[in-house]
Amino acid sequence: MSLLTGVGASTDGDAVVALRAAAAVARVECPQAVVVLAFLTHSYPVESVADVAAALAEVFPDAHTAGGQVNGITFDGERYDAVFANKRAVVVIAFGGDGIRGSVEISKAGTSDPREAGRALARGAIKTLGVTPVGGIFLGVGLSHVPPVDQQLLDGIRDVAPRLRLTGSGLCGGMKIDGSYDPGVAFLGRDVVDSGVLLVLLGGGLRLGFSAANGMKAAGPGAFITRVEGAEIVEMNGKPAKDVVLDLLAGESSELRAMFEKNPQVMGVERGVTLGAADPEGDFYWCHFPAAFTPRGGVFDGFGPRVGMGLAVTRIDAESCMEAVSTAAAMLEQDAGTADFELTIAFSCSLRGFTLGAEVAREDSELKKYVKSRRHVGIVANGEIGSYRHGRPLFTGWVLALFGASSD
Repeated sequence: MSLLTGVGASTDGDAVVALRAAAAVARVECPQAVVVLAFLTHSYPVESVADVAAALAEVFPDAHTAGGQVNGITFDGERYDAVFANKRAVVVIAFGGDGIRGSVEISKAGTSDPREAGRALARGAIKTLGVTPVGGIFLGVGLSHVPPVDQQLLDGIRDVAPRLRLTGSGLCGGMKIDGSYDPGVAFLGRDVVDSGVLLVLLGGGLRLGFSAANGMKAAGPGAFITRVEGAEIVEMNGKPAKDVVLDLLAGESSELRAMFEKNPQVMGVERGVTLGAADPEGDFYWCHFPAAFTPRGGVFDGFGPRVGMGLAVTRIDAESCMEAVSTAAAMLEQDAGTADFELTIAFSCSLRGFTLGAEVAREDSELKKYVKSRRHVGIVANGEIGSYRHGRPLFTGWVLALFGASSD
């Protein structure tokens, strides 16, 4: 049994024309696909998503076809960023080969019980797959949904499949003027779902690898979370969380404190400083940037804060951000047990584009120095799903999450 993939991309200004061009290439490379994913930048009109879904299903009538809107796409060394450059692109990724199995399940993020929705996703996808999954890709709503629900969806998936490895991104419909995101549109077959989430599973004779790195380095003291309500950190070290965060990130400077108080997320990104939770497996910090302060003096943290979690001051700059590429590459090879991949996909946080500036387009060429891959695609993400070493997949940010697939 052997894995076969196909990748096609197009920047045509008409989404359907671009989809058909990209799908034609992917079909030639992978004529008997079992799963086909299409990503389109949200710079295309949202009304075109339904037409894209229908066109993809026509080109691959025997495959599970799915996809949705994203912040950007990279391929052939070029970055098509819809957030900062309003560029357009469509990419089609096909999975197939002798003995390869695939399945896709879709749901809507706005359910009253996200964890149960995650369980339903897993049960449906596993039943359709018909074999034990090797791993997969999760496409959620990322930071578009307030409060975020992707971690709860992931927890529900793992309730059903505790050992399932996943990576992925939040889909996205664009950035608002205040810096928040519109939910993306997802599709499965010809069914289009606003604020939709997708679980893609692969099985059969293939080998998958997962990794995540961000370049964050410990840079100062920290504090423990002592009270949480949902996504709001109410208290740290028994004090109002806002006061503690301002002390940690702005110190005694009244000017700096005022700027952080106005918009802690923007200031953290501009200054390359935030809060992170140390991973027990090694020198790695999961991002927990303060997105906003609440009226009662709490801190909004979209990445699953919990009582007892220690948050330390961390820094990230252009150099350490790019170093994360080699770190993630080495971890991917260790996880997959191979250095030779049929396909790699990089889910790169849109914030990395801010940190790296023009150098962000070099991420893919940097990855090629360390990973041999027949085909590669990059997705500019809206909240990533990352797995550090052999740990469980977590919803995170400011990270480069890698997915690698090869024949077993």
